[in-house]
Amino acid sequence: MRIPPCALLLSCALSGGALPPAGAEEPVPSVTVKGIADPEMRTYRNVAAGLDAFDAHRGLAPNALLRFRMRRADGSPPGADDALRLRLASDDGAFQEEVPVDAAGLLTVPRSQAAWDADATFVLNRRSGQYTGRPEVRTAGLPDNVRRLGDLRLECRVTIAIVKEQMPFLAKAAINSLMLTSDWCAKTDFNFGVPAARYGVHAVLRDGGRTRALPVRGWTVDVPIGDAAWPDDALVQFDEGGGT
Repeated sequence: MRIPPCALLLSCALSGGALPPAGAEEPVPSVTVKGIADPEMRTYRNVAAGLDAFDAHRGLAPNALLRFRMRRADGSPPGADDALRLRLASDDGAFQEEVPVDAAGLLTVPRSQAAWDADATFVLNRRSGQYTGRPEVRTAGLPDNVRRLGDLRLECRVTIAIVKEQMPFLAKAAINSLMLTSDWCAKTDFNFGVPAARYGVHAVLRDGGRTRALPVRGWTVDVPIGDAAWPDDALVQFDEGGGT
């Protein structure tokens, strides 16, 4: 079944503001962009825009891989018993292709001209709203509880490319006006919501001897990817047992 375009819009909570000094008690204003919600409601062409963005901005993370990770609607990671199955399918059923999902919820979306031509849609073996999926960019060789800032900047651009592909022109124009830029991820006070493996995990941004404690909202850590004072090689470190 084809979902109306209005149902495909991602929820974007937008607010501006600079990060306060580490240790400040005030809540941190942020721009938070949720990832690909309900993959069964997303077309291959939408996600292909993210693949294009990954290729276009590889300089941010030249040694990274792009995958997608499924999570439950509350932000928690899936368990081995969830047995998620995902496929690409055309409306008329003429095109069908399985997309393997591992026990950790990770999957790879390959380039597929056939899926593009068929305008295929992702179909998950769960009711709409039970699971969400989002891009995940990781440089090989880093510990599971460490994320590289350049990886997250590239992850943001992949996510936003998919968001923009699904949004009506007027909605994009309105957000561009609000953000004062069409490059949302590069906005100075842009904080990218990064999922963690544990609820309420502690996270710190590190660059040499410089550190900043990062705000945590349940399963999400807000990372200041728009702050150019932090280089791409800066690292987000989750406390022991954190990460993915």
